Amino acid sequence: MALAGLGLARLAAVQPAPRLALQLEDYAALPITADNTNQNTRAQLARVNYLRDEPGGRRFFVNDLNGPLYILGKETKAFTTYLDFNGAGGRPGLFPKFTFERNFATGLTNFIFDPDYARNGTFYTLHMEDPAGAAPAAPRSGVVAGLDLTGYTTTPAIATPTVDGRIEREVVLVEWTDRDPANSTFEGTARELLRLQHPLPQHPLGEMSFNPVARAGDPDWRVMYLGAGDSGSGEQRDARRLNPQRLDTLVGKILRIVPDLREHTETSSISDNGRYRIPHDNPFAAVEGARKEIWAYGLRNPHRLVWDVDPARPGPPTLLAFNIGLVTWETVVVIRKGANYGYPLREGTQSMSETNGMGPLPVDDTIPIHVSDHVTQGTTTPTYPVLQYSHDRDTGGDAIANGFVYRGTQIPELQGRLVFGDITTGRLWYADRRDVVAADDGTPATLAPIVEIESPLRRLTEETYRARGGQGPALPGMAQISGRGRVDLRFAEDSEGELYILTKSDGMIRKVVGVRATTTQLPATTARTSTPADGATGEITVRLRNPVGSTPASLSAGKRVYDINCAACHGAQAEGAVKAGMTISIIEEQRGKQPPDLTDDQWDYGSSDGEVFAVIKRGVPPTMMAGYDGRIPDADIWNIVNYLRGLRSRQ
Repeated sequence: MALAGLGLARLAAVQPAPRLALQLEDYAALPITADNTNQNTRAQLARVNYLRDEPGGRRFFVNDLNGPLYILGKETKAFTTYLDFNGAGGRPGLFPKFTFERNFATGLTNFIFDPDYARNGTFYTLHMEDPAGAAPAAPRSGVVAGLDLTGYTTTPAIATPTVDGRIEREVVLVEWTDRDPANSTFEGTARELLRLQHPLPQHPLGEMSFNPVARAGDPDWRVMYLGAGDSGSGEQRDARRLNPQRLDTLVGKILRIVPDLREHTETSSISDNGRYRIPHDNPFAAVEGARKEIWAYGLRNPHRLVWDVDPARPGPPTLLAFNIGLVTWETVVVIRKGANYGYPLREGTQSMSETNGMGPLPVDDTIPIHVSDHVTQGTTTPTYPVLQYSHDRDTGGDAIANGFVYRGTQIPELQGRLVFGDITTGRLWYADRRDVVAADDGTPATLAPIVEIESPLRRLTEETYRARGGQGPALPGMAQISGRGRVDLRFAEDSEGELYILTKSDGMIRKVVGVRATTTQLPATTARTSTPADGATGEITVRLRNPVGSTPASLSAGKRVYDINCAACHGAQAEGAVKAGMTISIIEEQRGKQPPDLTDDQWDYGSSDGEVFAVIKRGVPPTMMAGYDGRIPDADIWNIVNYLRGLRSRQ
């Protein structure tokens, strides 16, 4: 803990960080595509996931996870459907196996323009399909009048290790070539590049990016980087858990491929399916048994990749990944060739174990290099984040959104600052780019300080959701820190470097139009490092005695702390999510057990005071039960234990 504090102090001492308040302006409202029959994330009004400026800056393209890829006019703010991917259940879109109904990044997840789009009209999409569906996988002919499917064929799904043969989803990467990209309709061809098996539906292969400074003739020209989530494997208690570490599978990785078979023919090889090329200089291209596509690994969900180009110091750009955590930490990491980011053996600047919970990093921090489930090849030191925040109700959030180093001209106060946010809560922060760069020193103790930005985003999202016909008393969905109601934000950037915020719950795009200085004192955000409860394992926890008497004062304090930290998941009376009528989306998505009733006679991890104390303090790493060590004083954890005992006695 002392080292982490020194690292933060060293960086923070460079310059006092001013408090800023963000000013937002409504830019455009997406067409409503919600399923308003429930309060889960399916009820979000329009599941807007990306906004990208068309090369040349003439108009925007925007996707909705529910299926449409739109053109958005910059002057008219009107949406025109360019392609509709949703052909599920008789819907009129392209793909009969398309799946979109089960929350989060399910559906049309992404699209990106080829770096040479202005000349070749090529762009790429990622969407999800249900392999169990009876419909064909190929797109339906006649849906798009100008789409020539004469040469379209599907590819064999790239296998992902699983158990009992369970494969919930396949993610499909498609290359599209529009013969006339100047108009608002598609006329051209499509080509499937790959499809990847996902044992579970969450954390898909969902991100694509190209090096923005590469030019024709450069080794990185038209070379695609992909962010592949772990499909929820790292939180399992079976053979899937190490998938992010294994080099023989693509999930939990950054991948690097050449989509166009005509590019880099002398410096790459053709993929197994014959649809793309793999650069020879990928770090594991010569490792027997490893997937040659892998560029970096050991990640849970690197759902956004952002290149930062420093105009003051031209040179190789920095590739940042915004990586969603499981138990404690949301992180930003610098992506490096061949780097291992540790998951699920590490999360943020801590070790993570399915038996011992979260703990400090070992003094000699090395982990095995897993080529497969039974073959290792030496060891490596994990690469640590440059920035992180915790799952803290006062200062943190549930899941990191993306962000950008601001390079626009309209808001000088943000110049050179990495602006980012939390998906569910809608909280926003910034970090100075120079601190982010300084934190990339290989030392886990060095982390860039982050400063929370005051923002009206949650209030605006709630108001707009209701004004546009949203059902229910709160925003759709739920998460541990946000509680009932997810803002579900993402950032976007236009060709001028100006920032936009996309929110799924109300289906809105808002532009960041300014900031102002503020004296509002928001809770301090620091990079806390916690350690497990002393002796909080095995038989020792059974014998751990409760030092706090079950007095009225203790019960009252326990209720107060429980209401703040636990009620959002376990219910106001600790009756569990099911009895409280508030299923948590991500757990439903995994077909897992919802937060349990804490007042009955069924205990999953022990029923003694010491065992209950240990679960609250340490958490249960393969589940969403986070540890509260360092966030709730031990005395208050004992007060919660007493409060739960009091509720049980009244049953």
